[in-house]
Amino acid sequence: MFDWFVNDVAGIVCSTFTYLLVLYSQFVIVSVVLLPDPIVSETIQVGIFWTFSLLALWSHIRAMTTNPGTVPMETYNVRYTGKDELRSAVLCLKCNSIKPERAHHCSVCKRCVRKMDHHCPWVNNCVGQQNQKFFILFTFYIFTISVHAMYMAVQKIVNCSDSEWRSCGSLSPPVSLMLLTILLFISLLFGLFTGIMFGTQIYAILDDQTGIEKLKNETATWERLTWKQNLQEVFGNQPGCAWLLPIMPTHLSPGPKMHQNKFQV
Repeated sequence: MFDWFVNDVAGIVCSTFTYLLVLYSQFVIVSVVLLPDPIVSETIQVGIFWTFSLLALWSHIRAMTTNPGTVPMETYNVRYTGKDELRSAVLCLKCNSIKPERAHHCSVCKRCVRKMDHHCPWVNNCVGQQNQKFFILFTFYIFTISVHAMYMAVQKIVNCSDSEWRSCGSLSPPVSLMLLTILLFISLLFGLFTGIMFGTQIYAILDDQTGIEKLKNETATWERLTWKQNLQEVFGNQPGCAWLLPIMPTHLSPGPKMHQNKFQV
């Protein structure tokens, strides 16, 4: 399951910071919103928040530890010995691999990645053909818990202000207000960021063009798929609960099968 990890200091710091932010939000939601006198409605809301937080962390771990679709290195030495074949192939001089169609080299991962969209330090990995679903789910669930956290924080501030902060937690009013304000700021910042990332990823899938392809203004030489086919390629053949869980679509396991040219590896 965990077959890949990028030893990049910046990525490790960013991904660790992500976990710390989620843990901070959990601490504030429990210590300020839920305690000391939990009511049914708040308990249900916190339960929903925990569920989406676990899904976000699960998606992040899968996005970080799943091979994004790297091309085996030095494949031309193994499979292609004829000069004519080598002359017609697209070779990567950085990692000595034959680049399938729509593959790009990542300077951080130091590998060519199929359908590479971009390298994301927040998941310490490239976003490519094999882990794009996990990255999209990560952004979706972080966006969801950010919006939910803002709603619960604002609701708590309003309710406690009306009661002059009596019975609003074991912490003092200034400390509770400070923690809620920081939570609001973090949730707003990361809610905007992940919401934009989620939208751009979905648009890229529907448009059948990755972020790096759009950045380089590459002309499509591959067979363009319909928006429905593109969604199925990323999330799975049949829409359902599996689309919302960070599990590998069956058609991508054990290896990529779509969008490969004759120099597939």
